[in-house]
Amino acid sequence: MSEGRDALPQVARDGAAAEFVAVSELEVDPAGIDDLEHAFANRLGAVEGWPEFIRLEVWADASTPGRYVMVSWWRSKDGFTEWMRSSDHDRSHARMPTAHLPKPRSFRRYRLVAR
Repeated sequence: MSEGRDALPQVARDGAAAEFVAVSELEVDPAGIDDLEHAFANRLGAVEGWPEFIRLEVWADASTPGRYVMVSWWRSKDGFTEWMRSSDHDRSHARMPTAHLPKPRSFRRYRLVAR
C-alpha cells in the first residue's frame, strides 16, 4: 500500500471535499465480466450511509477486458478504515458472484495535499 500526492479533490453534494481517496484495481476472468458488472450496477449501497463517505465510482478498463478500477472518496482516512472493518462492508462483498471472483491487483491510498 502506498500513499501519494496525486489525489484530485472531489466535492460532495454538501460541498465537503474529499481528504482521502482509495483506489482498488481488480481483475476478473472474461467469463465473469457480465456477472461482475451486474453486481456493481446493483450494489447493496450500504456505503452511502456512512458519514465519512462521499462518492464511489467503478471504471472498466477500455483496453483490457476484465480489469476494473474502483475509486472511493472519503472525508477522512479513519472513515474509510471504519467502513472496511464494518459488517456493512462484509455484507456488500458477500453479494459478489462466486463463479468468477474478482482478484485484487493493487490497492492505493491517497491523501489530499492541495486544492
